[in-house]
Amino acid sequence: MNTKKIIVALDGMKMKEAIEIAKILKGKVWGFKLNDLLYEDISIIKKLKKYGGVFADVKLHDIPNTVKNSTKRLSSHGVEIITVHASGGIPMMKSAKKNSGKSKIIAVTVLTSSKLKSKKEVLDLVKDAIKAKVDGIVCSGHELSSIIKINGSKRLLKIVPGIRPSWYKAKDDQKRKTAPKQALKLGADYLVIGRPITESKNILKTFELLRRE
Repeated sequence: MNTKKIIVALDGMKMKEAIEIAKILKGKVWGFKLNDLLYEDISIIKKLKKYGGVFADVKLHDIPNTVKNSTKRLSSHGVEIITVHASGGIPMMKSAKKNSGKSKIIAVTVLTSSKLKSKKEVLDLVKDAIKAKVDGIVCSGHELSSIIKINGSKRLLKIVPGIRPSWYKAKDDQKRKTAPKQALKLGADYLVIGRPITESKNILKTFELLRRE
């Protein structure tokens, strides 16, 4: 497995712990996903960039002008990826893309912690993301085989969270889970993995297990 396709989610921890994990995994992964840590201290972006790419998973969802301002500010801090909610609509996504600088705009479809009534929910949001000309989407591995059939979807980066290795038995809030190997086979470009790595007592050993799988 190409571990440079892994984005490690640094959620629910203090900055010091996040930096320690980033140091351990430097050069082994694409980089790190931030969410709640951005509210503690924006300087974490600069600190983490020493160890890999930074994915600001802020899931922007507001009027186009507000999203424009937030996107500009985050981009100025050097993050490689910024997320917006695809459900915010095409004009909002276009505003984010227009003001993203060097950052990529990735549209979140339906959270992997949610159950789907129908795949159409996700596919309609993917079509909007294509129309808005954003750089990629976040979706579960369950929808990938249908997404790749959509005209124009080939150019989208496909980022898949809810990744759970076969040996990870803890129960959590993820509903639409996918094994790492399966997600890559289905067409994922990047895998977001958090708790299986960050809650491990031996991160390097766990990472090696993940690489083998």
